[in-house]
Amino acid sequence: MNMNVKLTGIPEQIIKGAIKAGLAKTKTDALTLGLIELENKYRLLERLEDEEDVRDAKRILSEVAEGKQKLYSAKEFEARTGVKTATLLPLM
Repeated sequence: MNMNVKLTGIPEQIIKGAIKAGLAKTKTDALTLGLIELENKYRLLERLEDEEDVRDAKRILSEVAEGKQKLYSAKEFEARTGVKTATLLPLM
């Protein structure tokens, strides 16, 4: 992604400080480090993935209710796939 950003005041000073301290070589590197730290602190990508998983689950349940998809019992699953459900890891 390419973008132009104008930083002034404290954000500008932080970028310069990161470069001066050797934490980043460029302004882009300093911004990247800041974004990674945001992710580390707030788990933004994890939340997006969770929201996507919930949307997918709702869609699948809706399709099951409409008869577009079928749910299988553990016994049916084992018969169709040959995979024993006892060997599957539990969901957390």
